[in-house]
Amino acid sequence: MKINNCYLLNFRNFDNLNIKFLDKINIITGSNAVGKTNILEGVYFSAKGKSFKAVNQENLIKFDKDESFIRTDINSDGLEEKIEVKLSRNGQKVIRINENKIDTMKQLRTFFDIVTFTPEDIKIIKETKSYRRNFVDEVISGILPGFNIALIKYNNILNQRNLLLKNQNREKYFKEQIIASTRQMAEEGAKILKVRSKYIRIIEEFAKTIHIRLTDESEELSILYNGQWEDCYNDMENNYKMLMEKMLNSLEKDLYRGFSSVGPHRDDIEILINNMDSRVFLSQGQQRTLILTLKLAQLKMFHDIKEIGPVILLDDVFSELDENRTDYLLNEIKDYQSIITATSESFIDGYDGEYRVFELQDSKLKVKKYR
Repeated sequence: MKINNCYLLNFRNFDNLNIKFLDKINIITGSNAVGKTNILEGVYFSAKGKSFKAVNQENLIKFDKDESFIRTDINSDGLEEKIEVKLSRNGQKVIRINENKIDTMKQLRTFFDIVTFTPEDIKIIKETKSYRRNFVDEVISGILPGFNIALIKYNNILNQRNLLLKNQNREKYFKEQIIASTRQMAEEGAKILKVRSKYIRIIEEFAKTIHIRLTDESEELSILYNGQWEDCYNDMENNYKMLMEKMLNSLEKDLYRGFSSVGPHRDDIEILINNMDSRVFLSQGQQRTLILTLKLAQLKMFHDIKEIGPVILLDDVFSELDENRTDYLLNEIKDYQSIITATSESFIDGYDGEYRVFELQDSKLKVKKYR
């Protein structure tokens, strides 16, 4: 699947911008704070129905306007498709695919695939375990759309259980309700454990090979799921029994705290390099290389398992890479469509494939160079 063009109206700092993309490498250059990342954000919103930044919807609308509009035209196996997004300051979001309004984000997020590389991705390594869980869940949901439905169902039950815990003294049948919600949570949680366990091993397999190449065989990568090396959650019945036992044992603590302290929503995923915790023992340069490894593993999984070529968005990534890693990354993405932001196109000078360079200035975009 390829993006032919993206049209932004009153989106972020743009009044009116239409971009026609090459089906290989597209580079958007310009000074800092001119809006290069905003273009990636518009493309991403077309694919996921949300920003890759933690922002309110109204922040995506140009400051002096009430509505924003995005239209992305794509080519899917020779068919021309159109995605339209309308955002309003009142919180309304209307998304249409080929003129038909969609009812759920699943319809959009399974329509075409996208892989992002942004400076924010370093949080997967450096910040709390929720970032690592979200990354793993994003990879799995991109390959197995039904997994996201299981996550939504689990989180709905979790929210209901937490509400019960907070209002325990007001509920006439609290004991019966809390046992029922615990059972439901364990049933859905058992499924999540099994799928996560399976795909963490797959992510690790892809990432190991990539990381060895990126580090000249000096670093070996491994991933622990809740402190376990192996597929530890293959048996659904055992998963259910284990979760029920742990949740019931922690019930007194949960009652005191007012929230559920056990379950897949609290899982820990540790990424180790040479058996050392990547959060603690790696330099910033090593952490950036590790992020590159994980994202390339996601890309390869989409290609090998789903047999599709996702669109790749890279936001100011090449400024952090040395020449060898730059060459490696360009070689890995050359067969996909990519949209790259950078202050300079100098990193592409030695590349002999197809590319197009745009220059963004004063919210206007023009083609600067192409090959």
